[in-house]
Amino acid sequence: MIIHEAIIQGSEEWHNNRSTRPTGSEYSKIFTGGGKRSTQREQYMRTLSISSKYELPKFQGNQWTDRGTELEPIARDLFIEKTGLDVREVGFVENDNLITGYSPDGLIYANGVPIASLEFKCFKMDKHLTIINKNEIPTDMKPQVHGALFNTEFKSCVCVFYCPEAFPLDLHVIEVTPDSYTKELEREVLLFCEEYKEKWQEYLAEYEVDKLNTTIAQKMPVLMSMIENSEEGIA
Repeated sequence: MIIHEAIIQGSEEWHNNRSTRPTGSEYSKIFTGGGKRSTQREQYMRTLSISSKYELPKFQGNQWTDRGTELEPIARDLFIEKTGLDVREVGFVENDNLITGYSPDGLIYANGVPIASLEFKCFKMDKHLTIINKNEIPTDMKPQVHGALFNTEFKSCVCVFYCPEAFPLDLHVIEVTPDSYTKELEREVLLFCEEYKEKWQEYLAEYEVDKLNTTIAQKMPVLMSMIENSEEGIA
């Protein structure tokens, strides 16, 4: 595990680190929380291939990511206040293989050594209360959380759920530990990386031919043929 403490999440350097490798928040496009290969797998591989040469539009966020950006610092402070743990923010964590990684919401340290990862989620109240009742993370979170576990080889990933509207049940913690799903996800991500290594040039070339070197007229062969035939008829 390689920890990049100086990289600021959201910065150009951070985007560059993520743009050409599979990362934790995108693992669901490789392997679903339900334990199946994702139908988005090939398209995600093509996107990474294109990103190796061209800058693609970046996700600009929505109301829920904006909510998370606003509430996550509050959740972090509450968690630290209630636990007294040494929580540190870092920019990016690379797997030892250097071909994949993830951006943690925080790492927990003991005696100066990182021992666990942190994920904060600030869902709306109905989803927050459902998580409390079931006391398990949502299925769609599994790829990201277990991705943190296999990338770091930590024995614990602490998921902190915060919803101020649900006070006094505003803060809820679920600890996730490695299991068979962690191994399955790791295998699928590494297989994806191997396949990506073999196919990225092919996918990039296809993109350039189809999107960059094909004229608009070539994309409308039937229409252009009809126009050409009509002009011949007039002549």
